[in-house]
Amino acid sequence: MEDFNKFEHVFAFNPDVAYKQQTVEDILRHRRTLENVLFIDRLLTTLSIEKTSRLYPPRSASDLRTLHERIVSSNSPDHYKQSVLYYILKDLVHSKKQPAQQPAQSFAKACYLPEKYKMFIDGLWLLDRLKFEKALEYLTEPALIPTFPEDILYALCRDALEHEHNLPLAYFHTVSPCIASKQVLEVFFHVLCRSSITEAFYFSREQGEFTHRHLFEKLIDFVLGNSPGNSQGKRSVELISLPFDDAENLWFDQYLEEGKGRKLPGANDTIIMRGLTKGDPTVLVDHARNVNGRKVDGVNWVTFRESLKQSSGLETGSGDVVMS
Repeated sequence: MEDFNKFEHVFAFNPDVAYKQQTVEDILRHRRTLENVLFIDRLLTTLSIEKTSRLYPPRSASDLRTLHERIVSSNSPDHYKQSVLYYILKDLVHSKKQPAQQPAQSFAKACYLPEKYKMFIDGLWLLDRLKFEKALEYLTEPALIPTFPEDILYALCRDALEHEHNLPLAYFHTVSPCIASKQVLEVFFHVLCRSSITEAFYFSREQGEFTHRHLFEKLIDFVLGNSPGNSQGKRSVELISLPFDDAENLWFDQYLEEGKGRKLPGANDTIIMRGLTKGDPTVLVDHARNVNGRKVDGVNWVTFRESLKQSSGLETGSGDVVMS
């Protein structure tokens, strides 16, 4: 391209072009869905452009000229500025029948925009349109250096919580982003718990001790407090069957006996189940009074206790359980 700094060269297909009202409304709606920050906002911020929500989307032809001027006057490298202009041009689709003739494609070709930059912008543009699955086809390409990885993971997780898909896991396992934000870590861990209790457990072990314990307790919270219907019983069995180390055994007991977890549904039953899983029938001594015939995963604990007494030599006297 002769000079991308000139508006008439970038928008030569229509120097008076402006965003359609419907396009503007869609972009504003998507921004609200993405917690008021689009990925184009982040791109503009990398160019040291402030108050991006006032500039994008441009409401008129004059606003578009102003946005172009702010982009090209940035001190950032040319390929950064060209990448952002490529994004803007993708908004101005004028013919779905001839994608190769779109302004964005013509601009990228004229500027010799590297393919990896195009691919990255294509992915972010799709994220901003809430087309998450299609976006991952671009953003998980091995040639790309992960950029905004936590923000991308967070956006995927937020959508996954509403629409129940595993796109965040696909992105995480492909890109392996470092998660430094507590907010991102917790929402990702929730998605991970919903996908696999076992995988969430081992993920928690990969964290530092403080975070490990925090996520371990979150795992218990999820199993006992956020598992609908019959899934609680299945998830509880999966939880108590995990190979806890000494510290995790201690955290498990403390959280369900003394901590916030003691008020979770089935906390007492879960302690019993874990104790029996470890081959420790004496767990019934301290906790059997509270089971009251409830069922967990189809098990009536009063019936189970009576069967256990007959097979292991446990006896009761006035409601207590003791070793014979």
